[in-house]
Amino acid sequence: MLKKFYVHYKKMSVVAKAAIWFVFCTVLQKGIAFITVPIFTRIMPADEYGMYSTYLSWYSIIAIICTLNMHSCVYLNTIAKRKSEEENDKDAISMLSLSGCLTLLIFAIYIIFQDFFNKIIGLPTALVSLIFAQVLFEPSVNFWSTKQRFKYRYIKLVIRTITMVICNAVLGILFVLIANKNEAIARVLSIVLVQMIFGVALYTYYVKRAKKIFHINNWKHYLEVQLPLLPHSLSLTILSSSDRIMINNLAGKTETALYSVAYSAGYVVNVLKNSIVDALRPWMYKKIKEKDFTSIRKNVNTVMILITLISIVFTAFAPEIVRIMAPEQYYSAIYTIPPIAAGSFFTFLYNIFSILGFYYEQTKKIMVASVSGAVINIVLNFVFIPIFGFVSAAYTTLVSYFFLSAAHYYIMRLICKKKLDNAQIYDMRFIGIMSVIVLAFASVFTITYSSIIIRYGIIILVIAVITIKRNIFISVLKDLKKDKN
Repeated sequence: MLKKFYVHYKKMSVVAKAAIWFVFCTVLQKGIAFITVPIFTRIMPADEYGMYSTYLSWYSIIAIICTLNMHSCVYLNTIAKRKSEEENDKDAISMLSLSGCLTLLIFAIYIIFQDFFNKIIGLPTALVSLIFAQVLFEPSVNFWSTKQRFKYRYIKLVIRTITMVICNAVLGILFVLIANKNEAIARVLSIVLVQMIFGVALYTYYVKRAKKIFHINNWKHYLEVQLPLLPHSLSLTILSSSDRIMINNLAGKTETALYSVAYSAGYVVNVLKNSIVDALRPWMYKKIKEKDFTSIRKNVNTVMILITLISIVFTAFAPEIVRIMAPEQYYSAIYTIPPIAAGSFFTFLYNIFSILGFYYEQTKKIMVASVSGAVINIVLNFVFIPIFGFVSAAYTTLVSYFFLSAAHYYIMRLICKKKLDNAQIYDMRFIGIMSVIVLAFASVFTITYSSIIIRYGIIILVIAVITIKRNIFISVLKDLKKDKN
């Protein structure tokens, strides 16, 4: 079997091989973080783990403000439009210079008003300072990784990813075990140290390639492109991070830790989704340009079946997953896994719908949709967290992601009508059926967690029906996946 796979692998194109390895890199990176959750929940007090989770949430927000996520848009565009490696490297060092200046400027503002910001953030000065340190060194790693992905240089990316994730996990465990107290700071220090080592090394790489240490060319252009997308990027980050921040402020650090464990479990679905979308994106851009929507429908349907199955499996075995990941005090977190896993499914829908919006540069519409989703999430959290506790945050996020996917579907349909002769990019009937299946299983398993006999009975029944009626299901799936003219 392995020999057959190797022979098939050798015949693959560079693009196909790169896609496989890029998915592997993302899964490995997030997978090790997932695997180490049971370790950290056992060697860190719940309030310290909650503080560490809050750090991660605020880091994702501050990183966007300081770096503008230039690696995800304007840098990608410069690589796509310019053939010269030298020009690309000069663009990179120029963007790194801009990112560094913005980070230091915002950090200076924070230092001046640290008491005010600390009350909002809910973290001590030491941890907030470490956020800025990590943000300062991260962009060079992101730019380098983006370049490797675009150029299909997967070997170097795999080596870098494996080295970073292993160092991060090993140092994190050692630092926390050595610390007698302030375990959250110890864990964060390990992350910042690894990021600093690789960040400095890759910044040096770009300096040597561009023959410049500091470069200000095209700053105006970068800001013109990225600033309109800042509300969009922030809104998506707020959607994924505001739950833990608001639980920390409205319910406490221990509740944040409970939610974070469940979020880590459900996040596996999101990791796989992101890996696949990142690998598909360049290919889908090409197919949109060629107007080959038949291939898009076929491949997206196949991927959606996989993500649906993963979501259902994690929902079905939520109690077992939480027991593996954390001690008994975290067990109440199981009820947040179904909406988190379902929410990950709808983020997949948002991603595939929004690809068309990004391709045709509908940035204003994208911004309105994303900001609206974030606002809905924050308002719902303020209303329901004080009443129903941390579990309600998972459901408010699911509602927000459902809205976001619907809004981007609307944007996609407008584009199709105006620019593509009302073409059907995706198989919406199939998408609707998969959505109903995900939500139905999330609802059913949520009410059966208190009875292992009923839950396992349903699991066995579903497996038996699928096995016995597999030919019917295969026929239905084939029918659903038929290309529509």
